Amino acid sequence: MTKMRPRCTPSRWRPRVFGGVAAVIASGSVLAADASLSTRNQSTLARGFALPPLGQTAPETSGTWRVSVDLTSEYVLKEEGAEALLLDGETQRYGLRYVGGWGEGDRGDWSIELPLLHGGGGFMDGIIEDWHDVFALPDGGRDDAPRDRYHYRYVRDGVVVLDAESGGTNLGDIELGAGWQLVRGLMLRGIVKLPTGDEDELAGGNLGGATWLDWAWPMPEGGRVSGFVSGGVSVNEEAGALEDLQETLIPFGGIGVGVRVLPSLQAITQLYAHAPLYDDTEITALERAGLQFTLGGRWCPGSGSTCMELSFQEDFIVASSPDFSLRLALALR
Repeated sequence: MTKMRPRCTPSRWRPRVFGGVAAVIASGSVLAADASLSTRNQSTLARGFALPPLGQTAPETSGTWRVSVDLTSEYVLKEEGAEALLLDGETQRYGLRYVGGWGEGDRGDWSIELPLLHGGGGFMDGIIEDWHDVFALPDGGRDDAPRDRYHYRYVRDGVVVLDAESGGTNLGDIELGAGWQLVRGLMLRGIVKLPTGDEDELAGGNLGGATWLDWAWPMPEGGRVSGFVSGGVSVNEEAGALEDLQETLIPFGGIGVGVRVLPSLQAITQLYAHAPLYDDTEITALERAGLQFTLGGRWCPGSGSTCMELSFQEDFIVASSPDFSLRLALALR
């Protein structure tokens, strides 16, 4: 494996750029409703963990279909001690989700999501390099690597533990979820991740579950700012090529703020954090906690029965999650 220059440590640009974005959002007018984007860590090596979308602070009982596309590009190259890790590829995740109500008083909802994954070399390497250049973001050695390549490799003590050079299309792990409103603005939620993916194809393939609380910030009636705070824990079966390194218990949490910039348009920013997914390794990219920053918006024209979301995600703790992920979603009630 050719050694490439390590990824830069983020410097002063991150607080300036994203602090400025947050200030712009906070100064606008706001929608006092859902202030969340259904994002999570989209890393290939995070698929074995039940890390749910956060911020749904009220039950959704009207019956909603959600169709989503997550386009993710990741590049990590680390050689530390007796270990070497290369993550280089793109994934398209297509999600079909239904949410319905249950229980008396419309206090509960349930959901099922079917994910379809397509992995390959992709096409975004050049675009992302240009994006990083324009905004002075760290490139992590992308410009030294072959473009549009698919290669996931992990070597430990001279033993090749993982070596995947061809992507493909596979069913991911199906998720079943349920939530119950404890009091207004506070939801208790849980999911079960079924082992329907193929672990040999890096599509999940292990049983997992999570439980957490979604809490809405108290806001004046008819107020223009909305937000949420969430926290919980994920428990997962150890499986796959890196099962000996996999953590079983993963605490996670998030925070988000929404701003209504037009009557039908909401701007949203949020952070998603989780504990390290792997341990007993010298590769810092595996043993770091994850922190993803997401910025996007939701447009609900007319009666609001149809909503569209567009968002992008960056890794605030570098190399612990993909450095670029783009999400497009459509909700139909």
